[in-house]
Amino acid sequence: MMRPLMTPLAVLACLGAAVPGRAASPAVVSGFAVERARAVRGQPGGPAACPTPVEPVADMAGLQSRYDPKDPTQSRVSAERERHEADRGGRLMAFATALARLSDQAVASRPANPDLARCAMGQIAAWARRDALFTGSERNDELGRHQAVMTRAWHLANVAAVVLKVSPGPGGADEAAVHAWMARLARSVMDEYGADNQWSRHGANHLYWAGVAVGLAGAVLNDPAMRDFAVAALRRGLDDVDANGALRKEMARGERALFYQHFAALALVVLVRYADANGIALDAAREAAFRRMLAFTAAETRAPDKAQDIARARQLPTKDRQSLAWIDPVLPWLRPRDPDLAADLDALATEARARPAWHVYLGGNASAVLNPEGIARAKGP
Repeated sequence: MMRPLMTPLAVLACLGAAVPGRAASPAVVSGFAVERARAVRGQPGGPAACPTPVEPVADMAGLQSRYDPKDPTQSRVSAERERHEADRGGRLMAFATALARLSDQAVASRPANPDLARCAMGQIAAWARRDALFTGSERNDELGRHQAVMTRAWHLANVAAVVLKVSPGPGGADEAAVHAWMARLARSVMDEYGADNQWSRHGANHLYWAGVAVGLAGAVLNDPAMRDFAVAALRRGLDDVDANGALRKEMARGERALFYQHFAALALVVLVRYADANGIALDAAREAAFRRMLAFTAAETRAPDKAQDIARARQLPTKDRQSLAWIDPVLPWLRPRDPDLAADLDALATEARARPAWHVYLGGNASAVLNPEGIARAKGP
């Protein structure tokens, strides 16, 4: 049986307990090169319009996954369950997408535009003050309760990435409300994976994205316990890579196995970059597993024969921008370590027209902040 992500000592650390004699931890950083991105691609901008905030999603009762709960592969979408979540899901995605667009504008503005920072913080603060994503969570079955936790994780990842990208923040009451809400969201996610339950034992892409969310929040809040949680999630994720380079849990997802391989790979790439930025290197076995995962995912994107054999299902196509959003962010880390693999991934991203890498849970344009030098090369002298 797999252990929960966090040991009792790690749980103690997350509750804020100090370890006697330990020096203060260095500042927690995200790995996002926001100022370099502005230097490379920023343009002077005038006053920025602030869109009307999306109505906060406060009620999380009766939450349903879009997949048929009777399907063991969790790959068959239930039209009825999708209809049930259409309004709530639509508002959640509208909120996250609006924030991502604001943060992309912010990174493209040189000098930093305080109007965009105030707007983004105001939008998030409106949700924070409504205690969004928490009310009614207890009125769910166990799957719905966990789905509520993961909804918090995915939106925490988005919010944290946006806050990092629009920095410096405006300060004041809005920023304080946002930080308090982020801390509460992070605590909910950490509690889920610090307990011994079916979700902490299973791990998979939910755990990896929980790590991204908490880790980026830790960079905003300068919280070492959140950084440690993220790195622990990364290590467990790399331990899930098999001899082929496949992520074992994702390969159980039927026709969507390769889709989820990509989704999980994106989270693990961001976590590798995050760990590296915080001075935490992979050990030799995990670095080998990570490279194996990158090579397998790229090869199967072009011809998914092995993934289809493992998953025992024909795979949905994944040679698209969303699936391949992990390539640009990994290249700065990979090029000095494995230039041949980096060149192959670079070629795949070009073939698939997968640039810029963009994902709503990373606050929009991930190429800009995780591979700004790639943008500089594309622009030329």
